[in-house]
Amino acid sequence: MPLVPPNSPSPPLQRNKQPAKQMSGTSAASNRPSKPSPPLHAPRRSALNLTTPLAPLALLFLAAAAAAAAVFLYSQTTARPYESIGEALPLSTPKVGTIGGARAIWELPAAAPARAVLFIAHGCSCRPENFWPPSPRCPGCVGLPEDVAITGHALRRRFAVLAVASAGDCWSLGKEVNGAKQVIQSWAAKNGLEGLPVVALGASSGGYFVSRLAAKMRLAAVVIMIAEGAFGGAAGATPAVYPPTMFIHMPKDRRRAALLERNSKMLMKNGVEVKELQSLELPLTPTLLSERIPGLDSELSERIWKVFREEGFVDDKGYMREDGRATPWKDALVKRGFWKEVSPWADHIKEELNLAYGYHEMTSLHNDEMFDWIEKHLK
Repeated sequence: MPLVPPNSPSPPLQRNKQPAKQMSGTSAASNRPSKPSPPLHAPRRSALNLTTPLAPLALLFLAAAAAAAAVFLYSQTTARPYESIGEALPLSTPKVGTIGGARAIWELPAAAPARAVLFIAHGCSCRPENFWPPSPRCPGCVGLPEDVAITGHALRRRFAVLAVASAGDCWSLGKEVNGAKQVIQSWAAKNGLEGLPVVALGASSGGYFVSRLAAKMRLAAVVIMIAEGAFGGAAGATPAVYPPTMFIHMPKDRRRAALLERNSKMLMKNGVEVKELQSLELPLTPTLLSERIPGLDSELSERIWKVFREEGFVDDKGYMREDGRATPWKDALVKRGFWKEVSPWADHIKEELNLAYGYHEMTSLHNDEMFDWIEKHLK
């Protein structure tokens, strides 16, 4: 369950830069009218089954072939190619360990020295293993497509990436925030990264978490994804200085969008630079799944798409009627007799269905714009 910030007013924030809110980068093929909001609580990002025997092997052996596949970025009204999600798969040098009692996975860029640190906070029921594909270094990694695309993009831009597991199912906003600060600092010192700019990115519960982390340590920028952030309140004093803040959200979640607008105005009023990116719903096409999930072939993607059409899971324009959590697509594939073939990709497919529905999911659709913005704030 996402953590909702207190309603108490926040103390003033200060920043030398003039406030500037920018709206850009919608990620759908069209602006469609908003549908009624689902229940007020935001859905959790779903838990993953790490014991699935075939998915890690399939990802590992098909990585080389998938790297050549083109993937399309939906931006405003046009689908355009961008770097293949498959290109992120040769992330074969992560390290898995424990830092300050927290399970962590990290990787440093191989081509050149790191220019900055990216700390990633996952959502509820998620884990660091989502952000790396299976490899000899991390055989238990899952490699969800949106998550891996972010990690791979960061490494190509020479960010050292650190993902840490929350103590519970979701992040807490008290002692765990100070603990993460200590983890980042000790890890940076051990890996020769002291003095580099630090950026934090979090989704859902992780978004609330990094919004609080930004109040506790010096960050070059913070990216809050599918969350409105938590500012002030009993869990931590509001800082005198707050970093440039990017909100990436899905406006179909109208309640969260309204809360985000409130917090955005509060930050700008106090001199904080704010940028907002909206990720809209995408039509499910015959090859969307194969384009975005390395190793899932186009023939299987088309078969899944046909089932969705036949079962009425999509409307006449191809848009999902419900997200992947609520749609009984697994039962439909069992009925058609090819669930066994699909099951290794179940979590990967569900993530992309959630992304297509455009209500609450990790997204890499704005990687280029997000990292361009981050790099402008590295000092």
